[in-house]
Amino acid sequence: MLTQIFQHMSALDWVLLAINVCLFIFASAIYKKLTPKKETQHNKQVYLFRVINVVIVALILYKNIVTPLIEANWLSNTLYILFITYVFSLAFKVYAYFVYTRYGKHRETEAGITISETYTSRALVLFGGILFFIIWLISCIQLLGLNTLLEAGGVVGFIGVMLALTQGAWAPDIISGLIILNSNMVEENDILQITHDGKKIYANVYKTKMFHTELLDLSNNHRIMVKNTQLREQFLQNLSKFASAKGLREKLSFNIGYDIAPKAVRDMFAKVEDILKAEFDGFYESQHPIEVFIEETGDHAIQWNMFFYTKEIKQLLKIRQIFREVILNQALTDDISLATPLTHNVSNRNVK
Repeated sequence: MLTQIFQHMSALDWVLLAINVCLFIFASAIYKKLTPKKETQHNKQVYLFRVINVVIVALILYKNIVTPLIEANWLSNTLYILFITYVFSLAFKVYAYFVYTRYGKHRETEAGITISETYTSRALVLFGGILFFIIWLISCIQLLGLNTLLEAGGVVGFIGVMLALTQGAWAPDIISGLIILNSNMVEENDILQITHDGKKIYANVYKTKMFHTELLDLSNNHRIMVKNTQLREQFLQNLSKFASAKGLREKLSFNIGYDIAPKAVRDMFAKVEDILKAEFDGFYESQHPIEVFIEETGDHAIQWNMFFYTKEIKQLLKIRQIFREVILNQALTDDISLATPLTHNVSNRNVK
């Protein structure tokens, strides 16, 4: 039985069989090598490639066992189309790897050197993917025997119509993603302050993908997916791209009543600064003195602002909490109320 099978197997069948067995064994190592940054879908991609390998091997064996008994040209065509699809997928992965390595932005992190996408790498991968798809489509049309202009044009026209009808769902996000990468305003690991429906969200940019951007909420520690078009429409501030070499100039505001003299307030903040330098020096740029100013003289209280510089942007929420607690403790020690008082003035004028 095995001798009959081997007799029907051609040299091409042996080559395909050997290649797929090797790819099945080394799929995980190849995928890791061709992926310069961490991918959450690594296992799924490896499983998909291995399933295709198994299908191709099964079709090769089936073709050499059953095809000699029955006429099954469609089986050979299916086998070749699957193999070509696999080869083009692997070739595109290799192409994308070299593009990311050459034109991606190299960043050194705690986990090692990671490569994030740039406008150039995203554009080259996108246009390269279109070119690979066109070549793959032409190859499949040739294998299926659709050689006439009418048949080939019908297949290409059908795909073109489908893309045209669905372009409203994918084209704006791709273009917006390219604009975001080209502007360099939003990059991976940046901290954004997004104002959405009157609510401020502080998020870390995890990854900018083709159609959406993944963010990590700093307060709730969960992942947010935002379409690239929606991200461009939001009012956002990139806290990681501060304009001064001193770092991000952060502000904390407090309402203190008129019964507290300005000197007493400044003395309290001077004590707070001594505590911060002694215990929390690593959270802010202590070489730059803390600035204390009056922002507004309201009807009931004076709004005092404390400014400090920090480069620990990822710890910003924690820094705010720690600093407010230190200020509260010192205010209680100095008998200064941080609550906005309610004032009521009564006029003593004689009413005639």
